[in-house]
Amino acid sequence: MLRVRTLVEKRGIKTDAEVQRLEDVICLVFLEYYFVDFAARHDEEKLIGIVQKTWSKMSDEGHHFALTLSFPESIQRLLGKALGA
Repeated sequence: MLRVRTLVEKRGIKTDAEVQRLEDVICLVFLEYYFVDFAARHDEEKLIGIVQKTWSKMSDEGHHFALTLSFPESIQRLLGKALGA
């Protein structure tokens, strides 16, 4: 039970491989399945901040996978702004 609590509370993100993997999954699910609809309801400045915060939580492996996701052109431009590309 203690391990589950550690994972849920994200203790050890960036240092505990399991916690990091879970965080990557959470971020990737948000980006792949929810971000387009979420973006339609929020302004660009807020979205850029959210993408930057999300990205900072992810591992290099998570980044690599996220960059393979398909997004509409408007979202790709937004992601490019947020990530400085």
